[in-house]
Amino acid sequence: MDRQEQLQQQIADIFAGRFETKLESGDIDLLESGIVDSVKIVELVLEIEQRFGVSLPFEELEIEDFRTLPRLAERISRTLPKVA
Repeated sequence: MDRQEQLQQQIADIFAGRFETKLESGDIDLLESGIVDSVKIVELVLEIEQRFGVSLPFEELEIEDFRTLPRLAERISRTLPKVA
């Protein structure tokens, strides 16, 4: 399992634990399906910052970052330290 897949799994775990939502697929559109709304984006950002020890300033985020698990994992990976 590569880093992106690990991040996607950890994000799915956040959805399961914090929002009691099991994501059936990483390709599901979280916004269009209504799984993520403006309130959940705020909660999700706070949970991600706490869990991963990163800062995701709202002014740097795009709504598209929250569309799918892979996009969200990619956004988080850009803030994480590079692994050798």
